[in-house]
Amino acid sequence: MAISDYKGEEIIANLIIKGGKKYEERVWMPRTIFNDPAGKDAFIIGNGRSRSNFDLNLLPDDVYGCNALYRDYKPTFLVVVDRFMYKEVVESGYDQNNNVYTNHNCMTRFGGKSHLIPSNPHRGAGPTATHIAVHDGHTNLYMLGFDCGVDGADNNVYVNTTNYNNDKTTVHVTVWDRQISDVMERHPDVTFTFVEGNQSNLITSKQNYRSINYKDLVKHIDGKKT
Repeated sequence: MAISDYKGEEIIANLIIKGGKKYEERVWMPRTIFNDPAGKDAFIIGNGRSRSNFDLNLLPDDVYGCNALYRDYKPTFLVVVDRFMYKEVVESGYDQNNNVYTNHNCMTRFGGKSHLIPSNPHRGAGPTATHIAVHDGHTNLYMLGFDCGVDGADNNVYVNTTNYNNDKTTVHVTVWDRQISDVMERHPDVTFTFVEGNQSNLITSKQNYRSINYKDLVKHIDGKKT
């Protein structure tokens, strides 16, 4: 396995209405991160509470994290799609010395030193992080903190903090469950191992679905060291 042959992509930077007609302003966005997945698993970090008691510092590269994770832990790649969350990341200065993926709209509006989400699926941060790991060429993904099986009160580890809901808000997390299910369906050759958490039948019924507990995850990580 080696670095994928993705070179970059042309995106619509602006829409112009002139003389009653719509014109697209397109720009070429070259690839700016070259990650070789050879010999590495991918660890996708959602922010559900099921991961609260696990020490993320035990994880080796490659780690794909989401949103406010940067406040407590530095993943290999941070994925941010919400504009308010991205603004926070830029204002913190985190993007200056770390790998942050976002969309073109966030890059244009808030600047920062970030990287374009390749072949953007326009999904939530967790599903997008999953997409990027597969796009990089990873075939073994470990999914932590994905508690998206049932809609209900927000169970995010960052609930009641800036740019997050309060704990009384009903969150339709099953949207992200469906989005991840779609990634799994489009990539049957990729194994998705969920570490505890709460997933719906849409995910657990897939042939490429696996499930383990955190004790088994630590054993797996330790086994890769030898």
